[in-house]
Amino acid sequence: MYRSMAVFFVTLILTGLARADDSRLALDAKQIVVCLAPDASASEGTLQLFHRDDAGQWQSDGKPWPVLFGKGGLAWGRGLHPPQPGPQKTGGDHRNPAGLFKIGFVMGYAPKLPDGSQGWPYHQVTDRDAWIDDARLSELTYNHLYTLPPGAPLPPWWEAEHMHLDDPAYEWLVLIEHNYDDPVPEAGNEIFFHVRRGEHYRTAGCTTMDLDHLERLIKWLKPGSNAMVTELTRADYARLWKDWHLPPPR
Repeated sequence: MYRSMAVFFVTLILTGLARADDSRLALDAKQIVVCLAPDASASEGTLQLFHRDDAGQWQSDGKPWPVLFGKGGLAWGRGLHPPQPGPQKTGGDHRNPAGLFKIGFVMGYAPKLPDGSQGWPYHQVTDRDAWIDDARLSELTYNHLYTLPPGAPLPPWWEAEHMHLDDPAYEWLVLIEHNYDDPVPEAGNEIFFHVRRGEHYRTAGCTTMDLDHLERLIKWLKPGSNAMVTELTRADYARLWKDWHLPPPR
């Protein structure tokens, strides 16, 4: 077991080195979501929106608001950032992935995005949609959306993989692209911004907030902005913000 875990983490590091461009990171982003936790064990923190002005400087788009993290705190995820020392995100650990990630498409039950949105990519969830988190389904892409073709019968694995409907917490889902490009099953899956289930209800690894704030985030997203999200402890943010081209700490 120890040898297999060692091989996994070596693979994780090498994959991260091949994927990350340490010299640019968030330099090409025009919008960024900054999520900060007091420390790596925290399950509550803050979220703040920023955009780059015409001079390339980060400007805030309002004050921070409260968010909830995984009940296990934070551990380093697989995203745009180079490998970092410390605990690494694994499936089922109930930790949020820390690091720098692309923001993916939005999903929801409504026919279209909230009024006032700017046209961010959107997928309406139906009873033909599944999110693949079973690595044994090798013909499908792990940690990706799968839509069953019209007229196709439900496969044997459908009950376990299909997306939930009519769940208020999943009224909107904004994909955080942790372990999304070249995914490995051991690193976890299904990481989103979504609606919180209670004011202090900790998650299994997603970042949650009240509905009004989530819809504000969705309306703020601008196509072509290369929008990203960083989720870090305050200490790691103070250590990394310059190298990662993030907004200065406040």
